[in-house]
Amino acid sequence: MVNIKNLSITLAGLSLMTIGTALASAPAALAAVIDFDSLSDFEIVDDQFLSLGADFNGTASILQLGSTLNPDFPPVSGNNIIYDNPSLGSGTIRIDAVDSFWSSVGGFVTGNTNVTLTAYNASNSILGTASTGGANFDGAGTGLLPNIFLSITYPDISYVTFEDSGNTYTIDNFTFTKSVPEPSVMLGTLLTFAAFSANSLRKGKRQQVTTKS
Repeated sequence: MVNIKNLSITLAGLSLMTIGTALASAPAALAAVIDFDSLSDFEIVDDQFLSLGADFNGTASILQLGSTLNPDFPPVSGNNIIYDNPSLGSGTIRIDAVDSFWSSVGGFVTGNTNVTLTAYNASNSILGTASTGGANFDGAGTGLLPNIFLSITYPDISYVTFEDSGNTYTIDNFTFTKSVPEPSVMLGTLLTFAAFSANSLRKGKRQQVTTKS
């Protein structure tokens, strides 16, 4: 006959082992970097990076070093950058998180004037801002170097915007980190599972029928 008490202790131990293993093996958030080098010169940037978790909404275009890109606005890597194509809107570049909110976001920015990165939540409330502080193209004379990395770290970022006062700016290596469940949330879920398992065992013990020969 199966010893229900020992079985309960064994399964409870396995449940706790499962919890510990799951917490230890929880994946760390990894930053995704979009360098735009897979796109063609002057291509409109829209939904090409949905699979990576970012929607550019068609508010920016590609410029390519050695072709359409002014060398005073150098890329950080490769040959391509994006810029605020005035034919596509007001000069604001909006990028939305896809499938999962972001916990951090940023990009390397070069501009004719001060450029500001703003992060929003799903209710359109501002979570944070970061700015270059002025013109930083090569030879601007402001003391600011090209490709200032603007970044914001905040839970549950739904989308961001880049904007300036109406002049050209460029962005390279757009970077974001997807939000992941907090360890406390994962622990709560796993403890619920363990409690359910223990409760099922108690019910099984109450329903057990013992026969005598």
